[in-house]
Amino acid sequence: MFCPNHTPDERLVSRSVGCCPECLQTNSTLLDRVTRVHRASRQRDGLVASVSKSGGTVCPECANHCRLNEGETGFCHLRTVAGSQIVEKYPGRAVVSWYFDQLPTNCVADWVCSLTQCNGESGAYARYLKNLAVFYGTCSSDCLFCQNISYRGMMARGTPLMTPSELAAVADDRTACVCYFGGDPSCNAWHSVETSKLLRRERDVKICYETNGLISGKWLQQIADIVWESRAPVKFDLKAYSPELYTALTGVSNNSVLRNFRALAQRGRKREEEFLIASILLVPGYIGVSEIGKLAAFIASCDPTVPTALLGFYPHHMMSDLPCTSRAHAEQAVKAAQDAGLTNVRIGNTSLLSSARYNFQ
Repeated sequence: MFCPNHTPDERLVSRSVGCCPECLQTNSTLLDRVTRVHRASRQRDGLVASVSKSGGTVCPECANHCRLNEGETGFCHLRTVAGSQIVEKYPGRAVVSWYFDQLPTNCVADWVCSLTQCNGESGAYARYLKNLAVFYGTCSSDCLFCQNISYRGMMARGTPLMTPSELAAVADDRTACVCYFGGDPSCNAWHSVETSKLLRRERDVKICYETNGLISGKWLQQIADIVWESRAPVKFDLKAYSPELYTALTGVSNNSVLRNFRALAQRGRKREEEFLIASILLVPGYIGVSEIGKLAAFIASCDPTVPTALLGFYPHHMMSDLPCTSRAHAEQAVKAAQDAGLTNVRIGNTSLLSSARYNFQ
């Protein structure tokens, strides 16, 4: 499908959005339409439709800061309001599952992390070790292109549940690192921090986060401290820079994401090992060369040496009508990122790159 407002230009779009990024930025009614698409999709899956902004009790646990009325449930399905207080639905537990990956594993930071390098002494040693992959079944955003859609069922059911001690206990002598992802760890900050403390106390593991960056100020520094101490990275999926485009794709705002990224980039300037990694999914029709230029300029203004992975897109969820990222798109995106000042850019998910032809400017 092409954008109905730019037919001669043949701007590729998904039916879930219905228009191109330029239209989203110039016509607010089109963004309202996409918001309704998000709401309807979540309601079909038994999820809270949107981030509540009308209530009198503010949840401090993630950067969405839901404003909830008495008895209302937050966007993450983890918290509600009783007696004008935020109450945990599953006290001391999180909706979470886990599995082990042998190292080196498919990681956003694989080309800069010492544990996942295949060359040199550390890489050879890593072949005998494994990663504890922790998948949280809740999320603080609602990406139309979500690649891990199974979290929605976990979120609606509220299962399986584990305490930090139960999760930490699955690690063994070959566990070299843990990576929290999902869903997203941003709305499970307490659980991930407590699990990390146990893992660090009992085993010398690296603590990694793969997140949308919607981390509350209440938790950002605590998470940063434990990652920094373990000499591991935080991996930020930046998605988009333009606010209208970001909201259309994810259903939420990116204000806190950009602010949190800048704060961690500032801290990372003193790093000995990589501390902050940026990742950007090259969604055909939406995250083209122009948007990559904006994102890369933002990253460069924070720290031009932040490693940045441009990831190949695979059609999924509400954007299954788009093609895989083309190789030409990915190569031009790298050039745009470098032209904006970034010094360490690579293409990830290269096996997904296609020969599809579309306008990626």
